[in-house]
Amino acid sequence: MSKTTLTPKFSRRRSRWRRRCFAVIGLWLLSMVLLSFHSIRGFVAYPLVVHDPEASGDAAYVMADGHAYWERLHAASDLFHMRKVPRLIILAESETAGYNFVQQRSETRLEKAIAYLEWLGVPAEKVSTVSVETPVMFGSLSEARAVAEQQPGLKSIVVVTSAPHTRRSRLCFRRSLSKQVNVQVYSASDVGEGSEIDSPLWIEYIKLLIYLFVA
Repeated sequence: MSKTTLTPKFSRRRSRWRRRCFAVIGLWLLSMVLLSFHSIRGFVAYPLVVHDPEASGDAAYVMADGHAYWERLHAASDLFHMRKVPRLIILAESETAGYNFVQQRSETRLEKAIAYLEWLGVPAEKVSTVSVETPVMFGSLSEARAVAEQQPGLKSIVVVTSAPHTRRSRLCFRRSLSKQVNVQVYSASDVGEGSEIDSPLWIEYIKLLIYLFVA
C-alpha cells in the first residue's frame, strides 16, 4: 500500500492550525499562572468594583449567599460600630446551617448570622430582616427588590458585599429602589483580598452583563 502524500497546501494549513492550538493552550496556561497571584486577580477584578469608604446611611444591607457571607457581616458590624449606620438588614434564610452544640439543636442560617453579629457586638434588636421566595433565578436582584418592598421609608442605604460583586449589587439596588434613595456600596475587603477573589471572575463579568438587561 502506498503512503498518502500530503499536498504542500494541506501541510501548511495543518501546521498553521497546530501553531494556533499551541498558542491558545500557551495563553490559557499563562493566564492560569498569572491569575494565581492575588495582585493580578485584583487588577482583573478592578472594573467590577465600586467602593465608598465613607459610606453611611439609614441602614446597611448585607448581601446574602456565597462563602464570603461572614466576611460581609463582619464588615457591616464595623459600619455599625463606627456609627455609619444605626441598624443592619439581612436576608431571612431558613436553610439549616449546621448543629449548635451549645443549644443542642440545628439552627438556620438566619439564626447563625444573628448570633455571629451579636458576637461581634451588634444587638439582635438592631438587625432587621427581609424575605424572598425561593428558588430565585436572579438572587441579587431579588434581594434588592425585597428591601425596596419590605423596608419602606429608607432615604439612604449602604450595600455591603464582596469586592467583585459591588458594581452588580449597586446596579440592582439603584434600579429597584426609588431614585430618591441614596444607594452607596461598601466592599467587605480590598479588591485583591477576601474570600470571593478566588472565585472565577469571568462569571461575574457575565452576570454583570446579564443584570444590565434584567434589572
